[in-house]
Amino acid sequence: RCYILSNENGKIQLSLRQSRLNPKSNSKVEDVEITCIKDVKKGQLVRGYVKSITPSGVFFGLSTSLLGRILFQNVSPYFVQKHSLYEKYLPEGKLLTAKVLGVNGKEKHIELSLLPEDTRMPSVLPESLGLPRYDAEEEKREANDREKREELKLKTKRRRGNSERRSTGIRLRNYTEEEKKIKLHWRLANCCPPPSTHFSLLQEAKPKKRKICPADENDSGIEVYYREEEDDDQKEEAAKKKSKIRKPGEAPRLQVSMGFTWDEDMNAMDIPVLNQKEESSESEEEEDPQSKLKKQTKKEKELEKQKKEKELCKLEAALMDPSRQPQSADDFDRLVLSSPNSSILWLQYMAFHLQATEIEKARAVAERALKTICFREEQEKLNVWVALLNLENMYGTEETLMKVFERAVQYNEPLKVFQHLCDIYANSEKYKQAEELYHTMLKRFRQEKSVWLKYASFLLKQGQTEATHRLLERALKALPTKEHVDVISRFAQMEFRFGDPEHAKALFESTLNSYPKRTDIWSIYMDIMIKHGSQKEVRDIFERVIHLSLAPKKMKFFFKRYLDYEKKFGTTESVLAVKRAALEYVETKSSLADT
Repeated sequence: RCYILSNENGKIQLSLRQSRLNPKSNSKVEDVEITCIKDVKKGQLVRGYVKSITPSGVFFGLSTSLLGRILFQNVSPYFVQKHSLYEKYLPEGKLLTAKVLGVNGKEKHIELSLLPEDTRMPSVLPESLGLPRYDAEEEKREANDREKREELKLKTKRRRGNSERRSTGIRLRNYTEEEKKIKLHWRLANCCPPPSTHFSLLQEAKPKKRKICPADENDSGIEVYYREEEDDDQKEEAAKKKSKIRKPGEAPRLQVSMGFTWDEDMNAMDIPVLNQKEESSESEEEEDPQSKLKKQTKKEKELEKQKKEKELCKLEAALMDPSRQPQSADDFDRLVLSSPNSSILWLQYMAFHLQATEIEKARAVAERALKTICFREEQEKLNVWVALLNLENMYGTEETLMKVFERAVQYNEPLKVFQHLCDIYANSEKYKQAEELYHTMLKRFRQEKSVWLKYASFLLKQGQTEATHRLLERALKALPTKEHVDVISRFAQMEFRFGDPEHAKALFESTLNSYPKRTDIWSIYMDIMIKHGSQKEVRDIFERVIHLSLAPKKMKFFFKRYLDYEKKFGTTESVLAVKRAALEYVETKSSLADT
């Protein structure tokens, strides 16, 4: 008993679900029926069957109309180099439990996982295989990162210890208004000494000459003589002291809108220093949250690097797989670099571009192949030339085809190129161009037997038997006499296949009458008549042959063939008749030998 889901185009889909067979029963449904993509939700555990395994992942059937994909990294926690291992442990039709990782309703894509931590089921690949885990490399990297962090902590502690030994503490100093003015002028002219008018005041102040640093730019009466430590308590104390020192009654600092120089010969300072100092003092308060954000971005960068390294590892593993088919131009470039003289790879590369209708790129690949393949590999180069001729015939014009044809004739044997172009015309049903090319070939290669035979085959396939008969007469006049028997027999064979069998028999009979001791023609005639003729005609040919005066070895061959034919198609009487004829031949030969 079953439930019929659909009956379309002679295909019936059935269901054995109890919920369909007995809709009134209140039994719990173990696997909820999935009819559309809306029934699937992220994080849901579903059961289904393995449909197929492809280079892009495992395809998982959730219903008759819905398929999900499982990436190889989500199939098992182990790294597998050969995908044939998946085919062994994940045969087609195997029932498994998977977890839904993501659902794309627009594109109707469902990403699934078979990992044990997702499904709470054992891994599909057993641990006994000894395969490496995906997370083994991550653990190594984390351990290395921890070691580096500990080393950095130790270095910072040592530096702090050294700085504490050298430091003399923080010394607060309140400047007078005169000293502040002197210090202002000194900062503005840090590249040259001050004028003599302020020399006495500077001697009284005696500020230490040191490079301007961020601490000097925000000078508020505090001088720091040691390297600041990242201590929150000290920062708070310093901030309180700054607020105490800055009194509301103090005069504001002098602001200079233009660049200030002590000497006309000196280069002008382009940036107003005081404005920069004010901006830096204001931005110092906002540095702490920005530095925290920077620290967060560093962590994110590290995570991104780790993700990229994982992706690279997966790509390298996929590239090392020998059964992997090339899927991009880069893959083909790697293949042709590894074996540059293989015309098959170059032709596949061209076909890859033609599938994407990138005709110019396919032409470029062909030209690159002709330059790359070694000049000794003549057949490999000829294969590329033929592919280029096919490309121009299908996607180019007559002019581009003729240009490629002329180049191919220059770099290859002309006869082979002509014959290939004739085949291309015939296969693409350009019979007029093919016939014109055959005429040029008959003029240029009159002494070549293959040209006459190829043209005869072309005419017979077109149904032009009379033209074929005239062509045979022309061929016998053009070719040397030693080729006549072979040409006639080849024409007769083609007549049997595509033309008039009676005319073919007449050709064979006339040839055998003229050359009765040509056993090769007799053998060909027998084979063709066994396939296309009647048993009576075949037996007549055998009887004629066994009564010829040929060498004993050749006669033995024909008697054996005659006996095999009678055993297969004849009767016991016909078999005995052949044996008696053979005995008579042997007796006559022995009597002649005795005399």
